[in-house]
Amino acid sequence: MTHEVRLRRGVRVVALGGAQLTSLGDWVSAVDQATTTDGLGVGALLMDFRGQAYAPSAEDAGKLLDRLRSRFGRAVPPLAAVATAGAQFGGTRVLCTLAELGGCRASAFVSEAEAWLWLRAQLREPASTQPTA
Repeated sequence: MTHEVRLRRGVRVVALGGAQLTSLGDWVSAVDQATTTDGLGVGALLMDFRGQAYAPSAEDAGKLLDRLRSRFGRAVPPLAAVATAGAQFGGTRVLCTLAELGGCRASAFVSEAEAWLWLRAQLREPASTQPTA
């Protein structure tokens, strides 16, 4: 499942996930297919890991983030990761932590509804007014 969702004001959210994404290579390919080489036009990303048993390791999380940076430069859009509780959630939390360290707004969730609420809040509020840690 790779699809895009358009929110009000033409903001494009790219949602990635599904049973066919079972490895780091599958996720990298999905990112490449869903984004242009310069990442133009993507306002946010939703990465849904729940459809498979794959849980990104710390090394995989770093490589996936490197791919996102190669697509978006330093301006990786807000990223919500949805995962099942346990190891998969831990792996997506590592991905989000690494993204946050690089200046990206990112958060991991076990509920897709909560992920969408968080993304909408990120898109409403300019990055310059986001609280910093």
